Amino acid sequence: MNVHKPEGQEGQPHDEVVHVEVEIEDRVELLVVPVTEGMVLVEVIRTKLEVAGDMHFFERDRDEPFHHHPHGRKHVRVVGHRCHQVKLEVRYEHDTKHHHFPPSATVFRALQWAVSKHGFNLDPMAAAKANLILPGADQPLPREDVLGKHVKGDHCTLVVDLTLKDFTNG
Repeated sequence: MNVHKPEGQEGQPHDEVVHVEVEIEDRVELLVVPVTEGMVLVEVIRTKLEVAGDMHFFERDRDEPFHHHPHGRKHVRVVGHRCHQVKLEVRYEHDTKHHHFPPSATVFRALQWAVSKHGFNLDPMAAAKANLILPGADQPLPREDVLGKHVKGDHCTLVVDLTLKDFTNG
């Protein structure tokens, strides 16, 4: 994890700064950005991290693209990804359901959809045991991860299995 401090003279206090945690796939960068009149935070992030213009930014677990400074907030968590949407394919028993999420959506949010009436409509007992797991993996996806972290390659699709296996006892 890298920390990028605001530019300026050493020891000079900034009136207001915003701490930005930027997650791009497996990389997390921390930025400390001085707030200036008319600044566009996404452009500051692009410049400081030297990220291409085709990178989309979302506030963590929000659907809309992130564009502006979060007024009055001192900390913001942002997810950068080349995909504007992730097509999630959830397989369960002999069926597959599809849904589109922003890459900033958490695995927990996707799991809630998968067990709901919009997904596989699991009863509450089964839903409480449910997890999403990558095909062939031995552990479920961490619920706090964002979906974009697990989308690799040039496509914007993530295939997962819905499992009711108990992972608490190893």
